[in-house]
Amino acid sequence: MVKSSNEIERDAAGCLFFLLNRHYRLPIWQAAALKPHVIAIATSRGSFVAKAYRSLAAAERQAWLLAALRRAGFFAVPAVVPLGHGGVIAAGGRYWLLTEYVAGTRPFAFANEHDIKDGLQLLNSYHAATANIVGGEREAMRLPPMPLYEKWRRRYDEFCRHLPVVETVMEKEDILFALRWAHYCLATGGDYARELAAEPAAIIHGDVAPHNFLRTAAGEVYMIDYDAAALASPGLDYWQYANRILPHIGWSYSALARFAPLSHWLEKRWFLHALLFPADVFREWRQAAARRRPLAWDREKRERFVRRLCAMLK
Repeated sequence: MVKSSNEIERDAAGCLFFLLNRHYRLPIWQAAALKPHVIAIATSRGSFVAKAYRSLAAAERQAWLLAALRRAGFFAVPAVVPLGHGGVIAAGGRYWLLTEYVAGTRPFAFANEHDIKDGLQLLNSYHAATANIVGGEREAMRLPPMPLYEKWRRRYDEFCRHLPVVETVMEKEDILFALRWAHYCLATGGDYARELAAEPAAIIHGDVAPHNFLRTAAGEVYMIDYDAAALASPGLDYWQYANRILPHIGWSYSALARFAPLSHWLEKRWFLHALLFPADVFREWRQAAARRRPLAWDREKRERFVRRLCAMLK
């Protein structure tokens, strides 16, 4: 009998719990799934987060990055629990990375200007630390690159293949808008690729969604989930961040430019061009379809924003 993926993950978690209890003398008091492959565990020696990876290399890469960040002075990251091999434990056909559980937190909300500013400040500190890591630790060279334009193409192709589903959650005019500007960006990306490639590299986070920024009750801020980390220009994190906050600031270029360090990146032509790509649509349509909720935005404000960017790129 073939097991489902959920059954396999439950079996793997059971093996982990057994190993923690028997081998590491770490009795588990409580466990709760935070999301697929991620479990919060309360034990006699504190609370941890266990995350499952399919390959040892992926788990070890994450363990190395978290430790390297702390060595570089960036402490807004959960510490690796010193168990197993550098925090990685093999159990149930999975490789588990154990990190400290940061209690009493709430995720950021990009409708909150205070959260937006603190997230940008945290990213700035993160990139300063990772620039030093890239210059000083050979392991950084093992991180993958971030092929922006290839990723755009994959997202665009996926969107086109699922147009019948997309049409159930988006208005026709919005679909045509997204397709028009995606096609334009893909056709003209080569004009900006060299400028982007010339940017100094750091380690980007790669997924600067608001749920990956946490604030404790004491006001401390953390950044979590580094699975998408890559070796690339820090501008790619700021591009993604800008794309995520724009709906909350009314697609206003002026409002966007008031946030440091975004004002610096808005001086770069490749960055302006990247903001034309409807990354939010290609990221969120599937979730909207799964929830059967419409995916919409203020098209008039967005069109004004796009016209301004196009005028700046002439």
